[in-house]
Amino acid sequence: MQALVAKVMDKRLIDLLDLWRAAGPIADPSARFSAHADHLLVIDIDTAGNRYTHYGRAFVRHFGADLAGCVIDRLPADILPADRRGMLDFDYAYARRVRRPLWRSYTAMFDNGAQEETWQRLVLPAGGDRLVVGAYPVMVRHHEDPGAELLRMVLDRVPVVLNDDDGIDDLALSLRAFCDHQIHLAELEWRATRDSLTGIANRAHFHHLAGMELDHARRMGRPFTVLALDLDHFKRINDRWGHATGDTALRAFVTACRQALREGDILGRIGGEEFAIALPGTGGEGARLIAERLRQQVEQVVLRTESGETCAMTVSIGVVSWTERAPASVSPDDIAAMLNRADTALYRAKDGGRNRVEVAPEE
Repeated sequence: MQALVAKVMDKRLIDLLDLWRAAGPIADPSARFSAHADHLLVIDIDTAGNRYTHYGRAFVRHFGADLAGCVIDRLPADILPADRRGMLDFDYAYARRVRRPLWRSYTAMFDNGAQEETWQRLVLPAGGDRLVVGAYPVMVRHHEDPGAELLRMVLDRVPVVLNDDDGIDDLALSLRAFCDHQIHLAELEWRATRDSLTGIANRAHFHHLAGMELDHARRMGRPFTVLALDLDHFKRINDRWGHATGDTALRAFVTACRQALREGDILGRIGGEEFAIALPGTGGEGARLIAERLRQQVEQVVLRTESGETCAMTVSIGVVSWTERAPASVSPDDIAAMLNRADTALYRAKDGGRNRVEVAPEE
């Protein structure tokens, strides 16, 4: 098994493992593993949770943020998605418990989603409540040795525990447990990014998705529009027929929006009866027509309450667009700023009598 590990493990991780096995306690991980500093994480457990006390520059480049000093458990979902958080939580807890190196391979989108890469990661107990983690991008290559190829395939699915002789001691998960674990992570990711009532993107996830589309629009010189929407007199529905009817109204509103929108448009619930929509590749008159079509679609919704009464809905919409003609002073990379401008147009629609579409003037 030792020979198979040597064939499959990245040479840089082999060097890191040799340094870890060197005699003596690891008082200063940055000094012991200085050759790997850019690809190294040091994690200390304090009263707040798992905290990065060293965050290598390679991770800053690939993930777009320096998380040194941050508590992992408190990172927002747009920085650390639920699936990755679950994987890290499992690996770190397991390595601390067994006090042995944990080795795995994983494939994900890096460089802010620009490219897919495969990395190998080694989690090393460093005494007390400290872990040292090294990770490097690797070229995926198939091995002629059937044993090495099998190990590579297993490594892509479950973490491997190494023994004192650098051989394989155990699998951290059975394959059945791995499948159950992946299903659980998928459920966690869905809950972290979705509004529980309507199933559409929650506020944070909307900002994340819309932000990526806005950045793409800027790079490609394409128009981009954000709509701010607010259901008119929604409080009256809750007060008259109860919150259950209000929830039904919100779900019916989302259904109407989906019928009026295109496949690539992004719908999110910002809070309460407030919603937002991103329209990639659309600006000007095209965006206004979509907003008007959506307003008419909602106007046609009729709900029947438990008492047999009918309940109608209308929506007010504010529209703000960015185009390649925007002056340099306009920052196209801030969805929050665009939503603020769309909200201003939305309130003009409210003041103008509701059930209206108002377009923000170009800056």
